Amino acid sequence: MLSIGTTLATSAATMALLAGGSTAAQAADAHFVPEATEAGWDGVAATVTFQEVDVALEAEATTISVKVTVDVNVTCTRGQSILDIRKSATALEVAEYPLAEDGTVAGTAKLPLEVTGLKVPGYACVTRNLTITAALEDFWTGATLVHET
Repeated sequence: MLSIGTTLATSAATMALLAGGSTAAQAADAHFVPEATEAGWDGVAATVTFQEVDVALEAEATTISVKVTVDVNVTCTRGQSILDIRKSATALEVAEYPLAEDGTVAGTAKLPLEVTGLKVPGYACVTRNLTITAALEDFWTGATLVHET
């Protein structure tokens, strides 16, 4: 059920869109550059570097969320006993990033991120596969990118 406050807020947002368009609509050309995006993980933190271009905002900064998921597959052995383990963990950071005069936003996000349960006492464990997925979203321009390594 909608409250009067929700209805008024929705009406005000609709009128603002009709009058001048949304900031995201005005920044429709903004996009993250896939070739300028890198994601890494050192076991305790994930680091994501990125660049967004063609950002046309009347602001000095924009708000970008960075969500990183690490999926790890390990095989642990002890004699004839073999364990295949798949673990994952996710971290999320939302921060302000400065907008350069040329309409670019360059940033680096470092997120604490540990995947637990990858070692089994008495077993020798080897990582078989590691996947890092970084999802970027600019709240003001609407630009998004999913990068996987």
